[in-house]
Amino acid sequence: MFRIVIFLLIGTFSTLFAKQDYTDDSGTECCKQPEPCCTIPKEPTIAAYNSSARIDVCGSQDAYLTLSFIYWKLEENIFVAKFKADGDDQHNDRSKFSTMDYDYKPGFKIGLGYNFEYDDWNAYIEYTRYHATNSVSRTRPGWAQFMEPVYNRLTNTTGDELDFKLKIEYDMLDLDLSRWQYTGQKLLFKAFLGLHGAKLDEDITSVFKISSLNIVNNAIYSIKQWFIGPKIGFFYKWKLINSFSLSGKGSSALLYQKFTKIFLRQDDLDTLVNVFPTLTTTEHRRSSVNGLFELMIGFEFDKYFYYNKYHFNGLAGYDLHGIASHLLPPGWLALHGLTLSARLDF
Repeated sequence: MFRIVIFLLIGTFSTLFAKQDYTDDSGTECCKQPEPCCTIPKEPTIAAYNSSARIDVCGSQDAYLTLSFIYWKLEENIFVAKFKADGDDQHNDRSKFSTMDYDYKPGFKIGLGYNFEYDDWNAYIEYTRYHATNSVSRTRPGWAQFMEPVYNRLTNTTGDELDFKLKIEYDMLDLDLSRWQYTGQKLLFKAFLGLHGAKLDEDITSVFKISSLNIVNNAIYSIKQWFIGPKIGFFYKWKLINSFSLSGKGSSALLYQKFTKIFLRQDDLDTLVNVFPTLTTTEHRRSSVNGLFELMIGFEFDKYFYYNKYHFNGLAGYDLHGIASHLLPPGWLALHGLTLSARLDF
């Protein structure tokens, strides 16, 4: 009986010692046997999968200013006049539509941004001004017997010369909330949500000269409207060498479009006596929902200076800005051209 008790005690102590943690010669405690020796991983201290890539200057106010010069061209498929070899459409063997010519015109952008401490989010507001006037003159070619202006009612007598002018005033205001982040060692990405608002006025003046009657027929077409709606998009920057990068932008917006005035006045002095020579049409209440898109690609240069207390960024890019609307004269409006921007963080 005594031998059995001794045997049980020896087995119990052997089991207890076998469950103790193993300690190597250096005194470092490792994992329990028979698990392999390892250490418990620490909690992450940097969110490397979404690390912030914002510009951060020493002793900063967490604010920045931007100023841009834009040199854009308007694209709007507006017809000016129609030339016909014969006044009878059934027997006419040749006709041609003439469209508006557009030139590059200057404008500017100005913006103010602020970097929040909360997860390095960024707020930015920007105003864009583009006011331009484009003019063309058309003369009836020798093969055409008839020249019909598009923005006058069809006249009974062919004209000789047409002066056409389009004036546009486009003012935009954008408010964005975004955050720069690294998606690679050289690739930066920033998604943003925002609000886009705009005011767009267009005035078309058509002066149709009929030399044979020594009269001039005029037409004035005016549209005033504003837009507002949510916007979503992204910026990207691919670092190349030193301080140079390839950058770009893409965005889209869904806009509520409100027309505050649609006005058309047409003078046809060569019509019959019993027909009113002047027609005026005015409309104030019309609205629609339409889309906007923006694309940009360019090159950037950025550099910290003065003991890293300031940061400068320069951009040269090509912009494309478009609005789709079935209520605009041709159904759409596009602006594209050069953009030169400067940014100062302080």
